[in-house]
Amino acid sequence: GGPFRYTDIAELEQVTPAQAIAHPNWSMGPKISVDSATMMNKGLEYIEAKWLFNAAREQLKVVIHPQSVIHSMVQYRDGSVLAQMGEADMATPIALTMSYPSRVEAGVKPLDFTKVGELTFLQP
Repeated sequence: GGPFRYTDIAELEQVTPAQAIAHPNWSMGPKISVDSATMMNKGLEYIEAKWLFNAAREQLKVVIHPQSVIHSMVQYRDGSVLAQMGEADMATPIALTMSYPSRVEAGVKPLDFTKVGELTFLQP
């Protein structure tokens, strides 16, 4: 994940801590950056979704989204998908956590769809 998304597995033995915290899209601090680089964050997100939403294993799918624009998605029975999208900035989810159920100004610029480019999804 993160900076090592396309790195050959044999090359991962040579990775340094400085490389692990150099996430291409986010500035998240060292621990979360390392969790992203090692894919630990995907495991934590899976556990979070399972317990918060009482979801069965069959209901959860993990995908990798390199652009860091879509932060979560829910697919409904009719096949439609609701996606939470925004800039790659932790201020937004933190602000929501602190103000829930209200939403407050987080100091993050609105997502500009004309600058997003493409949305890519990969299997882990």
